[in-house]
Parts: sequence; C-alpha cells; structure tokens
Amino acid sequence: MASFRIVLRGLLRTPLFTAIAIVSLALGIGANTAIFSLLDQLLLRTLPVQNPRELAYLYHPGPVQGSSSSDEDGGSPFSYPAFREMQKQQTAFVGLAAAWNEQASLAYKNASSHGTARMVSGNYFSLLGVRPAIGRLFTEEDDRTPGGHPLVILGYSYWRSNFGAEPGVLNQTISVNGYPMTIVGVAQKGFGSEKLGTPPEVYAPICMMKEVTPDFNANTLSDRRDYWVTLFGRMKPGQTLQQAEAAINVTYRGQLQQDVELLRQPKPDFLARFKAKKAILKAGQYGRGGLRDETRQPLLLLMGITALVLLIACANVANLLLARGAARTREVAIRLAMGASRGQLIRQLLTESCVLAVAGGALGLVGAWWTVRGLLAGLPPSHDLNGFLSDRLDGRVLLFSFALSMATGIVFGLFPALQSSKADLVSSLKGQAGQVSATASANRFRKSLVTAQMAISLLLLISAGLFGKTLLNLSSVNLGIRTDHLVTFSLLPKLNKYTDRAIAALHERLTVRLAAIPGVTLVSSAQVPVIANWNSSQTITIEGYTPPSDDGADSNLNLVDAGFFRTIGMPLIGGREFTRRDNLAAPKVAIVNEAFVRKFFQKRNPIGRHLGRGNNSKPDLEIVGVVKDAKYADMKEPPPPVFYTPIQQAEHWNYVVFYVRTALDPEHTAPAVRRAVASLDPNLPVRELKTMEAQIEENMFAERMLSTLTTAFASLATLLAAVGLYGVLAYNVARRTREIGIRMALGAGSAQVRRLVVREVAFMLAAGTAAGVAAAAAAGKFVQSFLFGMKPLDAVVYGLAAGLLWLIALGAAYLPVRRATSVDPMVALRYE
Repeated sequence: MASFRIVLRGLLRTPLFTAIAIVSLALGIGANTAIFSLLDQLLLRTLPVQNPRELAYLYHPGPVQGSSSSDEDGGSPFSYPAFREMQKQQTAFVGLAAAWNEQASLAYKNASSHGTARMVSGNYFSLLGVRPAIGRLFTEEDDRTPGGHPLVILGYSYWRSNFGAEPGVLNQTISVNGYPMTIVGVAQKGFGSEKLGTPPEVYAPICMMKEVTPDFNANTLSDRRDYWVTLFGRMKPGQTLQQAEAAINVTYRGQLQQDVELLRQPKPDFLARFKAKKAILKAGQYGRGGLRDETRQPLLLLMGITALVLLIACANVANLLLARGAARTREVAIRLAMGASRGQLIRQLLTESCVLAVAGGALGLVGAWWTVRGLLAGLPPSHDLNGFLSDRLDGRVLLFSFALSMATGIVFGLFPALQSSKADLVSSLKGQAGQVSATASANRFRKSLVTAQMAISLLLLISAGLFGKTLLNLSSVNLGIRTDHLVTFSLLPKLNKYTDRAIAALHERLTVRLAAIPGVTLVSSAQVPVIANWNSSQTITIEGYTPPSDDGADSNLNLVDAGFFRTIGMPLIGGREFTRRDNLAAPKVAIVNEAFVRKFFQKRNPIGRHLGRGNNSKPDLEIVGVVKDAKYADMKEPPPPVFYTPIQQAEHWNYVVFYVRTALDPEHTAPAVRRAVASLDPNLPVRELKTMEAQIEENMFAERMLSTLTTAFASLATLLAAVGLYGVLAYNVARRTREIGIRMALGAGSAQVRRLVVREVAFMLAAGTAAGVAAAAAAGKFVQSFLFGMKPLDAVVYGLAAGLLWLIALGAAYLPVRRATSVDPMVALRYE
C-alpha cells in the first residue's frame, strides 16, 4: 500500500507526463473495448437461454419436389407434418420445436405499426428455458387446434417501446395482420429468438398460421411437399452433436421414405439424390442465421485495426517511461545505494505503468460507450442489427477492458522497468543532476518503437485509403436512375386482410391522392423495390431463342405502374412506356432492358417479339419497349437482364412500393405521404418511408461504416505515431545538446546540424515505410473482398498514404530540428 502511495505521488508530481500517458492509452483501449463490445454480442455471446450448448439446429439439404421457403439464408426447412411426426417419434432430443418468421401489421387501440411475428410451436419457450417478464408463455395446449388459439406474446423491447412496459396490456386485444389476438404475456428481457437479428415484436402459436399469414395455403399444415418450418432441438445432457445426429437420422429415415412415395415422376438422378438426403445438425449455442457469418470478417478486421492502434499507444507510453527513467537515473542509483533491491524497483515501476494503464482503461470506457452509441445510431432503421445490439457495456466488456489494461501495463512497462532499474551506481552518482542520459540499448529500443509506429501507421493509412476509394467508387457508380427529389415507401395491404381486388382499388385511389400533394410531379409504383437488395427472377421462354440447357432461360423481373420509368429516371430508348390502358383486359405486354436485349437478342430489334413466363411456356407477352440499364438489387453488381410487366395486369397483389417525385424538398413531402395513406386506411402501416438518396446511402452502409472507422483509427494511429516521433527526437536533441554545442563551436553550421537530425528521422521513416508497404501488400488478400472497383495493390493509394505519413512525420520533427539549430555552444558546454 505504501508503494502504491509512492507511485501515485510520483505520477501527480509530473501531471503532463501522466496526462499524456493516460490519454494515449485511453484512446487505444477505448477503441478496442468498443469493437470488442460488438464482437462479443455478435460472435462470442451465447443465446440468453437455459444451457444453450445443448441446442442444435436441424437441416436436411438436398433436392425437394414441391415448394420450399425459409426464413434463413441457405437453411433447408422441413414440412410441418414431418416436424409433428418427428416430434412424437424422436429420441435424440429432450424435445423438438419449430418456428417461422412472418411479417406483421400490428394495430392496438387505433395505433398501427409493422414488424415481425414469430410463429412458434407450443413447446418453443419451455424448450429454450425462457421465462415470462409478466403473464405467461405458450404451452403445448396453446398449439393443439389449427385456428383455435388466438393468443399472442409480446417481445420485451416491443412492450417497452410501444406499451411503456405497462402490465395492464395483459388480456388486451391486439390485431396481428388484421386478426384479433389476446395478449397473454411478455417474453423475458434480453431474449429475441433463437434466430439472430432484430427481435420479433410478437410471438404467436404456429397453429395460427392461416389466420396470421396472407395468402395462406389451406394445405400448408398438412402438405408434406410444402417445406417451410425451421427446427431446433435440445440434446440430452452429456450427448454429443455427432451422437444426436446419428440418432435423429433413424427417425428422419422414416419421414424421408414417406416423402419418396409422394414424388411425381422423378428422374433417376433426382430420385437417387433425394433418397440420399440426411438430417444434419449444427451447434445452436450462438443462434441461427447468417448474421454471424456476415459480420465476422468486418469485425475481426476492425479488431485487428484497433489492436494496432493500441500497439502504437503502448509504444508511445513505453518511450515516455524510458525518457522518465533516464531522467530518474540518479534517483534510482540513490535508492539502490540505500539498499533497495532491483526486484523492488521493478515492481514499483510496473505498478506505475499498471496504474497508468488502468486509469487509461477507465477513461477509455467513456470513449468506448460513445463509440458504440454512435455506431448504433448510424444503423439504418431496417438493418438486421437494429434492436439486436446494445450500447450497454456489461460485465464481460468491463472485464475485457480491465484485463486488456493490466496486460497493456505489464507489456509496455516491462522493458522500461528493466532498463531503468539497472543504473550504474558510480557513474550515475557522479553525473550531473540535469544531464539527460540513456544507454545505447534503450536508445535503439526507442528508435525501433518509432519505426514500428511508422510502419503500423502506414499500414492503417493504406487500409483507410483503400476503403475510402471503395466508397468513392461506389458513390460514383452510374445507377441508371435519378435519385434526387424522389421519395419511396411501401405497403403490405395483404397483412391487413385486403383481397387482390381491394389492393388494386387502394392502389388506384392512393396514386390519385399522392399526385394531388403540392409539389408532386410524378407518381408510380412497383412490386420489387429498386436497389434495395431484393431479387425476383423467373424462368422464361423467348420467341426464337433456344436456351443452352434444359433448365431454360432465366431473367429478373418487376411489375411496374404506368409512368414508372419517367418517375425514377430510367430513359426509354425504344418503343413505348406502359399506360393505364395496359390492364387485365388488354393484350399482355412487356418492356426489357439493354442487358436483356444483349443476352437474348444480340443486336436484333426485340420490339414486337414475344416471351412467356415459365420453361416451355407460351410466349404471350409482346415486347413493346426497351429501357436503358439500371442497377437492379445491388450497387456492386452489373445490371442483370430484366423484363418489366404492367402492374395493372397482375392477378395477385402483395407488396407495393411507391415512388413519388417532387419539385420540393422530399423531406417535406414525407408527412403529406403519411397523411394520404392514413386518409384511406389509418390502420395501414407505411413502411420504409425515405428519400431514394437515403436508400442508396443504406445500400452503402457497410462500406461507409468501414471507411469511416478505418479512417478514424488510422488518423488516431498516425497522430500517436507523430507524437512518438516528436518525443524521441526531442529527447535525442536534449541528450546530444553538448555534442551539438561542440560541433557548432568547431564551426558546424545550422544546415549541418539540421541534416544530423533529419537524417535520423529519414532513416526511421524509410525503414517504417518499407515495412508498412510490405505489410499492406501481404494483407491485401484479406481486404480484397471489401473492395469495389479496384485492386489491393493500388499505386495511387500507396503513394498518397506514404506521402501523408512523411509530411506528418517531418512536421512532427520541425520543433526538435529547430531546437537543435538554436543551441548556444557556450550554454551547451556548461553541461559538463
């Protein structure tokens, strides 16, 4: 304790040194803590359920005959009848549960919103070990009779945000997709579902699919050829994943045999592959879905970058401690002469560095919280991470920050402690108190640290340049549309029990209302949103075109309203646009883009030719126009072949996306759009209301975030490296004051002294630049997947990064160089 008080008094006596060291470490530790908080939530943390390591997710990859849809990318769902039979027969698990995500239009006391309903089997919550916050959760009895259990459980976040955490919501009625259901409970705090991502607003029994789901197929709950439910089970205690997989395949084999008997005229190859299918299990403790895979690389990259920033901060503090130790050589010698052991001195010096690190870590927590908060605030409203991530720094993050602080304190303090504690008693006690001295090994170590700082800074500057140029390339991509003064929003009337005819009528009335808004010049709509990561494709038959294989020809498609191309700014280059007369009573027509023409017609004129939907279908759609290429779903991908058909010729209506072009500020048009929808149906939620420019920004969110963070961390690292360089040069100038004075007394001019110092800078910069360029080139393959429109070895980026580093480094060297050239020889000679 006495030693700790001595350390504190020593640090308080040098407030400038203490403040610089703590702030430097706070920046490095805070950055690492912020990224670790996100990495922990997405990659390391298990589900907040009972014994999550006992969970396993079931899949059965392979061919299917019938329909298949999954709420998990790459997931292979099961049919509902197969799930129920396996649930009764299986012996590999304590239990087997099913779930499905359904879009939901929610209405409570004339207030409407949209979100997700998680359709779950009755044993869903009990199998996971989830408890209610209030009320109760579902049981097996709540999932017995199709359509017989109109019950709903609220998600905890939805309950707090929309109901003010009011317990009185129990037994109240909420409308889910137009169907009244009774609220019986609220799920426990922190639980979303077994599927990672934005937590659902409500949970409903899976037997209520018909009542909750628009266009529900009445046979879905009994059709073995309709694959849609995702399954998970809880393994028996002590059972391995391999043992559970072997056991469940015994049960699955009987289900597969039933499905084989339902196949309709399968080809031999298809039949062989179908019979060879097996159920496979995946560990379930971290949650289901592709969110972990999507975020793993960016998070690990950012974690690596922040680790490099911390290394630079540590190097700075190590240099400060070495300089401090050199200035305390006489003090150390006196203490050794008075009987203190070297071990005692090392412990005190390490305690000093650990105190600095812990103080830096504590201050870094504030920066980490602000960083995470800022990152979450920048998430697009529709992003999968919205509502899933938290800015709370929990116990795990605090423990990480403390452990990192202690490790940092020991690592950067060890060499200075060893160096400072081996003072030569005779020479140190005979030396002048004001003399700054250091061993050659300490000086070489300090220069090596600065050289490493230069290399790391250049690596980060190059990375920031590559990601920045990627963002610039994306921003300058020709989208093929005009995004200015364009507002977009969507409606899902089917969730409010609208029929196809009712949606068509609503569409016509709303189009008229929107066109009447002051400043609105054009209004149109589509069923597939533009550049919003939505894809819709279909096999087609084209008049006069023979596909290269029996699978037929494929093309993307969209159903659009009259005036669509003028509204979003896609130029027509041949033929005509759709009009209101292109309805169900008129001949079927289509418009194609240039990519479609290039793929299927080469240089021939497509207007007047015909195409049909489906393989070997009748070509009954006449091509009446050609439009220029435009981005379809993703900004990074080239425009694919697309054919467009009139939305008025659609027999089935579901998702409708409106586009409103206005002469006024589009932000001012948004409230009028909401009022127009509410005037027709106040319970119909408006979805994704935003400007088209905002949608494009959301498309570039990942690239923008990566570029912003990398640039911020690279700037921070370069600043710290510049401070480190300044410190070493200033120290060396002070150490060599007598030498410089003698040189100048013997006739050396300012230019010679300047070259002496600059040569030292140039050597460290040259070595750091070479190492940084080599490291960046080696890391190129790891960042390739994040780049767009460029290669990792970009000479312009490398040159600019190196030039910027040299400019900053020479700027940091200016004051030490100036101080060296202003040394008075007579003053310098008095040092001896």
